[in-house]
Amino acid sequence: MPIGFRRSALCRGFVNVRILALFLVAAVPAAALPLPAMAKEKAEVPGAPHLLPEDTLLYVRVDNADEFRQSLRDSSVGRMLADPKLKPFAGDMYSTAAELFDKISSEVGVSLDELLAIPSGQVAAALIPGTLPDENTNSVDQEEEQDDSPDAIRRRIERKRRSQNALAGLFIVESGQQTDDMMAIVDQIEQRLLGAGYVRRNRTLDAVELVRLVPPRPGRPQVEYFQHQQTVVFGIGYRTAESALEHWLEKSDAPTMADNGRFANVMSRCVGAEDSRPQLTFFADPYHLVERLVKRGGAAALVWPMLEQLGISKIQGVGGSTFSGGETFDDINHLHVLIDSPRDGFFGVLRPETVDIVPPNWVPSDVTAYTTLQWDFDKTYENLNKILAVFQGEDPLPRLVEQPFLEATGIDIQQDVLSNLSGRYVSVTWLEQPVKLNSQITARAFELKDPEAAKAVIAKFREKRPEALSVETVAGTVVYASTRNRRNVPAALRQPEPSVAILGNWLIVGDSRNFITRMIQANSGSLGRLVEVSEFDLVASELGGKLDGEKPFLVSFVRGADYFRQLYELAKSKDSRQFLRSVGERNVVAKNFSNLLSRNELPPYEEFEKYFAPGGVFAYDESTGIHFGSFNLKPE
Repeated sequence: MPIGFRRSALCRGFVNVRILALFLVAAVPAAALPLPAMAKEKAEVPGAPHLLPEDTLLYVRVDNADEFRQSLRDSSVGRMLADPKLKPFAGDMYSTAAELFDKISSEVGVSLDELLAIPSGQVAAALIPGTLPDENTNSVDQEEEQDDSPDAIRRRIERKRRSQNALAGLFIVESGQQTDDMMAIVDQIEQRLLGAGYVRRNRTLDAVELVRLVPPRPGRPQVEYFQHQQTVVFGIGYRTAESALEHWLEKSDAPTMADNGRFANVMSRCVGAEDSRPQLTFFADPYHLVERLVKRGGAAALVWPMLEQLGISKIQGVGGSTFSGGETFDDINHLHVLIDSPRDGFFGVLRPETVDIVPPNWVPSDVTAYTTLQWDFDKTYENLNKILAVFQGEDPLPRLVEQPFLEATGIDIQQDVLSNLSGRYVSVTWLEQPVKLNSQITARAFELKDPEAAKAVIAKFREKRPEALSVETVAGTVVYASTRNRRNVPAALRQPEPSVAILGNWLIVGDSRNFITRMIQANSGSLGRLVEVSEFDLVASELGGKLDGEKPFLVSFVRGADYFRQLYELAKSKDSRQFLRSVGERNVVAKNFSNLLSRNELPPYEEFEKYFAPGGVFAYDESTGIHFGSFNLKPE
């Protein structure tokens, strides 16, 4: 499926995650969040890529936690939550979260305020290849080693396979003046492990104490940690923290993640044209990560060759970055997928082409999101058939999809459908009133080479299935609606109305007659059009700057305020509150959130709306892979 088909969902998910993450950080009392100026002067702590092994599988890093928190407070959502009219609600929500955290506070040894205040500089987490110490691999019970029963042999083979594909973890937290709090958490973990039979061993390297917690028997991971320059490094796995310390003290010549060419290539594409360093970065090596996960299981001999044949090895790396702040943008995000050439196997279905970003006239001015994509659907379908042939035999799509579909509908997928598509796809999302759980409606449209041929195909279908569609004319445009019996839906849900219309050169499919009617009105000029909205012009101009001469195959315009509005309206809805109360009888989180809404009357939506501005998403194809980007503008 082309990447753009999921873009509206991705936009929606990105906006919601952003709101929730910023809410928690912005709600923390300022006293709990030390600023960089408050930190002690100390020697430079090496960046995480210089401490991690070259073959790191998964990595995420915050460059400076203090600056990151400050940028969140300075962001539009951070300022919204600090608004005097909204602060009581935000503070009450944080207090509710702190009360819930109290249940585990005694376990970790710190309060929620103290936990959130611990990171001061860089924070990083990584998944790395694991190894087992020689003494562990040889410490299995001698009786079992001499046991040649099928069960014993199977256990030894399983143990060897898992050890050869072991995974380990490393966490780096620069804690500054909160190092004592961080070490309190580490001490709690250590005491639990000692109680479970682990043995504590110490080693000193250049006056730095390295603690190793050795497991009581094979199969359990070794745990290691050290504290140096107000930074705590905690490893799960043999020689995890120890190897990091050797790199830190320059006592190891082994290559690090910083020496990994694929990592450097991906990260160089995620810097963009920004003047500042990215505040958050991540990287993944999908091929080697999946390889280890698959080979740890019993079906590796069957599954892994299939994945290899699909071309998974061509994914050289995936990485991204997030920038915040600046006069124009609230945030900027990059993601790059490094793909080796030639693009065959699975990657043969990726056939992006340069897209026209201008919205068609039928896109109404008040849409929540607009996405357009240019794709070679014919080539994608052809290559998909080749991939499936590996598993299903020759010509699987004609046999398993096309022929049954032709018999059921009278429509030939290749001749009647694919051959009539120009390659341009558009999706539009709109928030229908009154707001319900499924009020965010998405309509999808395909540009046609010959609209009359498409109408003939629909007529052919109606001859085959005369009772399947009803026909109605709206402002001179024929709208076809499904005649299937409607389901009884709860009051909190909107009743879907599957409909199809051919509007000019476009085939439009949606599940809201009201939305399709609005598109017809916009096309005729009786309703405002997105192409005439100044907000779209502003986003489009900023997109041009971010593309820096690259030709996009995907572009989106997003109004984050509309996604927030749905959450706002649902929070005020009597049905939603009743639902929370009923769930709260069994769930403490739902109960606390229900009580929170009962204690606080939400301010008018306009108090929130002023803190939002539109944003954009783009993607382009290049020789090294596919690049994605997104941004949100700063509200005026």
